Amino acid sequence: MKVSKLLSLLPLLLPWSTQAQEVAWTDTLRAAVKTDTRSIVRSINKLESSAVILRGVVSPMGEGDPVRWSQGLPGVSTGADGSSAMYVHGGNMGNNLFSLDGVPVYGYSHILGLTTAIPSSVMESTSLSKGGFEGRYGNFTAAHLNIITRDPAVNKVHAEGTLNNFLAGAAAEAPVGHGMSFMASARISPIGPEYKAFSQLLPSRLAAFQGFRAGVGDIYGKFNWTIDNRSRLSASALLSLDQYGFTTGEGSRDALGWNNEIAILKYHRILDRTEMDAHAYVNRYGSMQRQEKNYHGADNLLSLNSSMLETAVSADFTPRSYSGWRFDYGFKARYGLFAMGPVAAHAGKGVTLVSSYLQASREIPGKLHMQAVMRGNCYYNFADGLTSLRPDACLSFKWNLTKSFALEGSADYVHQYYHTLEGLPLGWSTDVIVPSGRTAPPEFALQGNLGFSLAIGRHSASLGGYYKRMGNLVYYKYAQTLFTDTFAGWENNVDIGSGNSFGGEFLYEYLGRDIYFRTAYTLSKTDREGFATLFDGGKFHARFDRRHIFNMQGRWKGFSMAMTLQSGHWENGAPLTYQIHIPGLETDAEYYEGINNFQMPAVFRLDLGYELVFRTGRIEHTVNLGICNVTNHFNPFMLYFDPATESWKEIALLPIMPNFSWRVEF
Repeated sequence: MKVSKLLSLLPLLLPWSTQAQEVAWTDTLRAAVKTDTRSIVRSINKLESSAVILRGVVSPMGEGDPVRWSQGLPGVSTGADGSSAMYVHGGNMGNNLFSLDGVPVYGYSHILGLTTAIPSSVMESTSLSKGGFEGRYGNFTAAHLNIITRDPAVNKVHAEGTLNNFLAGAAAEAPVGHGMSFMASARISPIGPEYKAFSQLLPSRLAAFQGFRAGVGDIYGKFNWTIDNRSRLSASALLSLDQYGFTTGEGSRDALGWNNEIAILKYHRILDRTEMDAHAYVNRYGSMQRQEKNYHGADNLLSLNSSMLETAVSADFTPRSYSGWRFDYGFKARYGLFAMGPVAAHAGKGVTLVSSYLQASREIPGKLHMQAVMRGNCYYNFADGLTSLRPDACLSFKWNLTKSFALEGSADYVHQYYHTLEGLPLGWSTDVIVPSGRTAPPEFALQGNLGFSLAIGRHSASLGGYYKRMGNLVYYKYAQTLFTDTFAGWENNVDIGSGNSFGGEFLYEYLGRDIYFRTAYTLSKTDREGFATLFDGGKFHARFDRRHIFNMQGRWKGFSMAMTLQSGHWENGAPLTYQIHIPGLETDAEYYEGINNFQMPAVFRLDLGYELVFRTGRIEHTVNLGICNVTNHFNPFMLYFDPATESWKEIALLPIMPNFSWRVEF
């Protein structure tokens, strides 16, 4: 995220590299696999893995995270090589829901997009849903990446420390009273000192970027209280911060950053015939981009801040099942305030979104599982008076034709009321989140998935296809002039269009005692159309529409391998000229409006890793060593025209990079 300034900075800060897409087993997990070879949840619609598996992903951080794991799954296209962007079944990056215990995390990227803001030490499991969505989750149209945290230990004291290429952290958990326990984690990044040391070794490479500053870290805490055998209360909080500043020349200084502040309160109660989960949370997300430039002898301060503050309450009820049927129901009410502009002070008017749902499930053991969801959404924008009453509907099923062979499918009609503004071109996030209104109605998606799955012993495979129709996609027409006062009036500068995506997906896995192997292939086509200011409303390739995506991962004992091969996406063409109107400045600049005039080269990456687990006394050590992009393949992600040399140039973020992580537990 953070558009071109962030992406142009990455190759200078990270001179080695990575594209991390691997799932693998640790020695700890292999012990569990011996007794449960199907411990991973796999279906066409939903894939789930434990935190132990995520840590085995080869990445520049030395250990994996949920996004790196997701990027290797079928139906998922990545953005720039090495970034945390995901495009699922043709949706935009902002159409995904990234959640922590069901609460949205809007600024999930960390360390310039190399990892997520949630430490792996607090995770219990992660799931990626691409269809057949559950009733309690809404306000998204592409995919749901849900991280579930574990409860702190109630009968022991546990502590650990972590160190990798870009983060150092510590975590601890302990009981604090009868039925009460607490855990906390804190991480901080030494990327600033690392940059300084590297700039002294290779000053010529970083001559254009001077005085780099970084403030990066996160804190997580969770308190759990088992009141009695029927009631449980928990409270948790996440704070994360990314701030970067640098100088690009005399009188030219840049800064960017984003942050999350989330507090969650959960109460679980077992009633006579029903289980209840009640939630309340406060969620604040902010982003900042700032430039101090000298144009033609005049000093100019250009600034863009955006912020959103969301509060919500919800309750979900799970009654006892009867005759194989189960009916879940619940509601969620949220209130949001949005602001953007040079200051981004919250306005007095916001939006409300109230949803209620009924979810029916039918289970015939060994034969059939089906689930149907109806959700009603009531949305109101206090600023422009928009009232929207729209339904969501989701259906999924798995029919076991034989003991090993099953037919699976899903259908979804869903809406999204928060928009992440896209631009430069469509599909490239500006990190500004805005609410639906009269000029930007709620986005919607209608999709279907159908396929077969096979499970024989340690082998499992699935083959299926999908079709998706998207509407009311929002494009911000003047993303090239982000740093102007006119951004506060974004409603007047948006264009609305639609999109289509269809394709086939294949997944095969082998899970043995010492060997894990997985291969995934996606054949797809995604387009956009109907935008009056883009391609005269005609049809064109969506951003990062990759026709072929092939991923392969394997692990034997401690050795691991990951390979990805992806078609090159389409880029923009010839430069055009537009005027910049800034107080005290009137000048011309170039941007690139041509649609799909050049196809980028294919992306190829090979990653290798090794994990060593050993003990010294009461301390367990886990060391991960690896090399990402072993072949040092040049994977350009963007084509641009350099007016100084009057030539086209390609930008590639990350060449070869060694990675390292060390975890101690006691």
